[in-house]
Amino acid sequence: MTAAPGAGPAIFRIGLKNVLGSNWTRGEHAWANRAPMLERELLGPEGMQASVYFFIEANRRAERVSLRQMLRRWDVVRTVGNNDAYNNRDEHRLLSKHELPLGTHTRQQRYVTIVRYRHLPSGVEWTAATTHLSSSVGTTAEKAAASRQLQGGRLAELCQEHRVDVLAADLNNVVVRPDTPRGILEAAGYQDWRSVTAVENVEHDTHHALGAPPPRRGKHLDAIYVGPRVTVLDGRVQTSEPDSSDHFGLVCTVSVAESG
Repeated sequence: MTAAPGAGPAIFRIGLKNVLGSNWTRGEHAWANRAPMLERELLGPEGMQASVYFFIEANRRAERVSLRQMLRRWDVVRTVGNNDAYNNRDEHRLLSKHELPLGTHTRQQRYVTIVRYRHLPSGVEWTAATTHLSSSVGTTAEKAAASRQLQGGRLAELCQEHRVDVLAADLNNVVVRPDTPRGILEAAGYQDWRSVTAVENVEHDTHHALGAPPPRRGKHLDAIYVGPRVTVLDGRVQTSEPDSSDHFGLVCTVSVAESG
């Protein structure tokens, strides 16, 4: 049942996870070994326990089948760009979905997924975006940086156009400059979650080599950015299953104001 208007704000948990697509792991780090780790990371007693998840690089059938089994009765937005969104339909109603190109200076196109939900306990409608911007894999560092600048600009435009409240993404960017995605998003009025709440395990790099001690330099390729309607109540870099992927998950509790 949808709550009457005025019942807001909406308070809920969101999670972001780059699952390490199987196209990179055919010979080692097999999905069959990593899937149980991911399930504990998402749903275990010390796990993320979000009501909306954004999954990046879930690009093979085995991964998507496993995620569907883990998150039964959830709505799924599957995408060409492998930036998928899952919502617990008991807490959120999926209202609309879009997948839009961001452009590139290499052969690989990048996309953003934009989804709009109604939070059922409060009746508040809110919008999220998720994407995976260009890396230097298969190209040069210069072309990758140029692609990210192009993509960051288009991403900021689309977030403003669609009134995105929460962006959860692998930006492949750690530095804030006018020509980087982080700088472009901040100039557009979005705030890095680390600047508005204390994030547990924030010193961990979000990207790391499987099987090795994770670096603690505080470098975050992955990010959560929030718009003006959103208050971040808590946050955590999810380090409970370090070998489920070469990226740690991000999870946070947000409060989204009714108006906007």
